[in-house]
Amino acid sequence: MLLWLLFFLPLAAFAEERICGTRWLEEHRDEFSDPAAKALTSLQQEGPIKVGTALNFFVPTRVVGGANATCRYVSENCYIFVEDSQWEWIVAQPDVDQLGRVFDDSTSVDPERGIFELAVEAFGEPADVDGDPRIFVLLLDMPDENIVGYFSRKAATLHQLELRRDTIYLNALKANFNKILAWGTLAHELQHLIHWGHDPDEERWIDEGLSGYAEELTGFTETDPSMVPSFLDSTTFINFATEIWPNFPRSVLHYGATFLFASFLAERYGSSFIRTLVDEPRNGIFGIDDAFEAENWDQRYEDVWALWIAANYAANDPSFGYSALQGRRARADPAPAVPFGPIGGGVGSQWGTTNVIIRSVGDVEVDFVGAAEGRYAVWVYAMYGGGGEMVRMELNETNEGQVQVVGVDSVAVVIGRSSRVGSNFTLAARHFVPTAVAMETGVLPSANTLEPAYPNPFNSAVALPFRLGREADVELAIYNALGQRQALLVSDRLGAGTHQAHWDGRRAASGVYLAVLRVGGETRMRRLTLVK
Repeated sequence: MLLWLLFFLPLAAFAEERICGTRWLEEHRDEFSDPAAKALTSLQQEGPIKVGTALNFFVPTRVVGGANATCRYVSENCYIFVEDSQWEWIVAQPDVDQLGRVFDDSTSVDPERGIFELAVEAFGEPADVDGDPRIFVLLLDMPDENIVGYFSRKAATLHQLELRRDTIYLNALKANFNKILAWGTLAHELQHLIHWGHDPDEERWIDEGLSGYAEELTGFTETDPSMVPSFLDSTTFINFATEIWPNFPRSVLHYGATFLFASFLAERYGSSFIRTLVDEPRNGIFGIDDAFEAENWDQRYEDVWALWIAANYAANDPSFGYSALQGRRARADPAPAVPFGPIGGGVGSQWGTTNVIIRSVGDVEVDFVGAAEGRYAVWVYAMYGGGGEMVRMELNETNEGQVQVVGVDSVAVVIGRSSRVGSNFTLAARHFVPTAVAMETGVLPSANTLEPAYPNPFNSAVALPFRLGREADVELAIYNALGQRQALLVSDRLGAGTHQAHWDGRRAASGVYLAVLRVGGETRMRRLTLVK
C-alpha cells in the first residue's frame, strides 16, 4: 500500500507572469486571417529608409489595418519604428535612442557590444527575407499587457512582398515604463528570429530555452522573475519536452525549466555546442544528440538530463551546481523519520523529477525500487556540514538499488524518470553499522565505467567519478591533444564500487584533454575541455 505520495501538480500551480508572444501567436494563429491586400498597400517605402520614413506594417493580431508607423532610429543593425498612435504620449525619442544603443552598442555584460552582436555570436546570423540586413523593431500597442513582444514567422513569409520584413514586435508601453523587461524581450525574440532562419520547425522547448538563455547572455537574466522559482518550488518538475510525445498536451511548457536546461548546456558544453544545436536540422532530443556527435562529445541527451536534475538540487555544490541557479535549489519533500518504508511516491511525467529529503544524522542506507517498466536516474546526495557528495545509484534489471552513506547530516534522493511509463516507486531508509567504504552502492555495477566529468568544460579543477565492477588494478591518467600524459591521477588496486579522482588543471593550458581509465585490459575515455 502506498502511504506517501508525490504526484504531478496541475499547470495552474506554476503560473508565470510574462507571456511569450511568439508562442501566444502560434497558439492563436487560427483566430487571425492573412492581411487584406488593399488594406495594407499604402505607406510603403520608395528608396532608402531613414528617420521620418512612414510605413505600414502587417500586425498578426489585427485582422485589418495593420499599423501605421514612422522610423525613429536607424543604425547598422536595425530600424526602430514606432506606431503613430503611440508616439510621444507613450514612447518618446529618448526611449527609442536608449533601446537602439542597447541593441547596437552596449549591454551590462559587455559595454562594447549590444544585443545584436552578442546574439549573432551565440546563435548565428539572422534570416534575411527582405534583402535588408537590418532588423525591423516595431513598437506598437499590444492586445494583452502581458505580451511584451513577439517574432512572427508569418510577417517574414507574406505573399505581399512589400510587407515581408524581418520584424520583432515590442509592446510600446513596456518600452517606456519597464525598459529592462523590454530589452530582455528583444533579446528573447531575436533568438526566435535567428533560430527560425536556421531551423524553422525546431521543437518549442529547445527554442524557448535558448531564448531564455539569450536574455541571460545579454545581461537581462530572468526578466520574468517568477519563472525559475515557480519551477524549482514544484514538487514534481513539469515535463518540458512534451512535443516529442503526442499524447501529452501541447500547452504544457515550463519556461523556467527550458531556460535552466539551456543555460546548463551552454555552461557545461560551451558556445560552439549551442551554435551547432541551432544549426542542427533535427529537432528536440534528436537534435541535441546530433549536436553532441558533431562536436565530438561523448554525451547524449539522457546523460545530460541526468546530470541536470542532480545539479538542480546540488545548487551550491561546486562540482554539480551551475551559475543560472544563483544558489537556489529545487524543492524536496520531507520523508518520515528514519527508519521508514517501504513508502510509495511517483514522478508525474517523463523527464520529470521528484526530490526527497531524509533529515537524519549518522549512517543511513537508502533503498529504491522503481516500476519494472520504468527507466530512472536516481541520485543520492549525502550532505556533511557545508558540503556534500553526489552518488548515482546503480539499478539492477528490476530497477532496484541501494546506497549507503556514512556520517551525514541529511540525505537527499533525486529521482528522475526518462520513460513514458513507470511513474511509481518506493523508498525505504534505515540506520546501519558501516562495514565498508563510506559511500558504496549495495548493488554493484556489472561493468567498469568512467562517468561524465563535472564540471566540463572547467576552468580550474574537474571531478572524475568512476565505478568498478570488481577489485582490479586501476590507472587513471590525463592526456593532452598530442597524446602526451599530463597527469597520473590513480595507479592502485581498488575494490569494487564507486570512486572519484580530481585533476587540478590550473597549471595546464586551455584546450581539449582526454581522461583515460584502464582497468585490466579495458579502457574507458572521456573528453575534457579546459577553458581559462
